[in-house]
Amino acid sequence: MADLIHELSRQHALARPHALLPAEIDRALQGIFGFPKNPRSVDAFGLGIGHITGGDVTLPPFNPSELPNSGVGLAASDLAKVESTFKDLVERELLRVGPNPLKAAGFDPSNSELAKRYVEHENTIAASIREKNLTGEMLELAVRASDLGDIQPAVTEALERIDMTWAGFLEALGPSGVVSFVDDLPTRYVTNLMRSAKLRQNQQKWEPNDFNDILALPVAVVYCDVVVTEKQWAQRFRQGKVEQRFNTTVLNDTADLVEVLASAASQLTE
Repeated sequence: MADLIHELSRQHALARPHALLPAEIDRALQGIFGFPKNPRSVDAFGLGIGHITGGDVTLPPFNPSELPNSGVGLAASDLAKVESTFKDLVERELLRVGPNPLKAAGFDPSNSELAKRYVEHENTIAASIREKNLTGEMLELAVRASDLGDIQPAVTEALERIDMTWAGFLEALGPSGVVSFVDDLPTRYVTNLMRSAKLRQNQQKWEPNDFNDILALPVAVVYCDVVVTEKQWAQRFRQGKVEQRFNTTVLNDTADLVEVLASAASQLTE
């Protein structure tokens, strides 16, 4: 499985949501206030586990002195190829070894502790929504309000960069403007579509697998051309018009992917 993933991905990877959030906040603030003049930018796509983890995992450095004859006599271009092969092999082995060595390296691929805290947090919100009997538009507002609370530190940091306070931000936008601001953050918009769908299901508690979906799907839906996911999420994304908003094709059947890829290939050859 590790070799298959490596072969298909060629080490291309997506950043995690929290890495993209500051740039999304900057762009939303610029659209409203005209600042910052130079929004931060983060590449959604990159290479390897270093991109996925935002630098949390540092791979062993390539050491030419460990080569035969310490690499003496190798042309610079050949040395670069050896280094590239070394990095490729290390990445492949990380896929093979499983979660425990990755944890030892500083990265928990299962996000077990974070998932536990997240599930507890969402179940608390769900209990409050049930207690207040929130439905429809009021539930949607509650979802966005709770999300704004979650991302407040990141928003506050961005506001400080344009010499604005949190209180000034809330006063300037007002309640409806704040809701629009949250919806203007692409990955948060998709995240909240998923959260509201789950929070409507009063009889189902949040589980760790839900956290995995929340962590993976919003970035893919916003930044990828095609996303294949389970039926419940595909339906929710279509209801939220994410295909039109982000120009993303959302599928819930892998059989449909063949047709999409064939169509894309034919366009390349035209």
